[in-house]
Amino acid sequence: MEDNKKKSRVGFWISTSLAIFFFLCCIVLSISLMGLFVVKGALTTQVKDESTKKLSEKVIGGSGTDKILLIPIKGVITGQSSKKLFQETPSIVESVKQQLEQARDDNDIKAVVLEINSPGGGITASDIIYKKVLEFKEKTDKKVIVCMQDVAASGAYYISAAADKIISHPTTITGSIGVIMPLINISNLVEKYGIEDNSIKSGDMKSIGSPLKKMSDAERKVLYDIVDEMYTRFVNIIAAGRNMEVENVKTLADGRIYTGKQALDNGLVDQLGYIEDAITLAKNITGLNEAKVIKYKKMFDLAEIFEGSMDNLFGNRTIKFSLHTSTDNDFPGFMYLWTGYQQNYLFKWPTFN
Repeated sequence: MEDNKKKSRVGFWISTSLAIFFFLCCIVLSISLMGLFVVKGALTTQVKDESTKKLSEKVIGGSGTDKILLIPIKGVITGQSSKKLFQETPSIVESVKQQLEQARDDNDIKAVVLEINSPGGGITASDIIYKKVLEFKEKTDKKVIVCMQDVAASGAYYISAAADKIISHPTTITGSIGVIMPLINISNLVEKYGIEDNSIKSGDMKSIGSPLKKMSDAERKVLYDIVDEMYTRFVNIIAAGRNMEVENVKTLADGRIYTGKQALDNGLVDQLGYIEDAITLAKNITGLNEAKVIKYKKMFDLAEIFEGSMDNLFGNRTIKFSLHTSTDNDFPGFMYLWTGYQQNYLFKWPTFN
């Protein structure tokens, strides 16, 4: 009997101790979360506007006070930012813009080398970067060299047309000059399985490009006229940037791709070479014997890390309806993109946020 009472008392104290332990854990967790929110709010108010924040410099090689800046343009060109573990990574457009703005105000930077490895991307995103490169050259009289790597096609070549000189690797694939609007049509499948599209629309053209119905001739003409206008702009950009006749550009701009040598033979690039050759060329055309080669690196402050971690924990969740996984929410759309390079960027349906 006495043993049973002892066991009962022991069990009582164990249960009580566990309850108190878990209660204290809940209090500590609550206080910690409240503290994070307070710190996040306090620190975020101290974050400067993105355009005024300085990027740090990383020296790649060379020496001296004069500098040559390397700016990478890699992946599908888009205006969409992306989320990583504790912070938001700016889009390619925003990243290039920020780097050019900082280089514009640095008198020691004498030239910029764009390291391009991209199959192209959005029409507007490509055009914005092209415009920013032109503005940088006009406002600073600094030279811009493009060094093409694995691929520099379509929208990536569009951007390259703004440069003073273009160097291509011997193994680069470039070209793909043209416009595409990736569309699929499953109207036959819809009809076969008796699926109905009951969309309510304000006009016949409101559902233009819908995959659920056959495209009419009138709809096709509307889309083709837009593609043709964007194509004409692309051709004129190249003609101006490469000092070529429009008709000569058109003979090259049927969407086909070119090797580095083929691009050189057709006047689309200035020479074959590597990043070292691009740096040497940048020195030569700016009259430099020696220069420090640098890259910019973004430094995230404590406020941005807290903000990113809070967004990851408690931020909005998106519902995605997609035929594949992609990092860009702009697809489908009118694209300066070589679709053969990475076919999985095609056929994405809209994202609902």
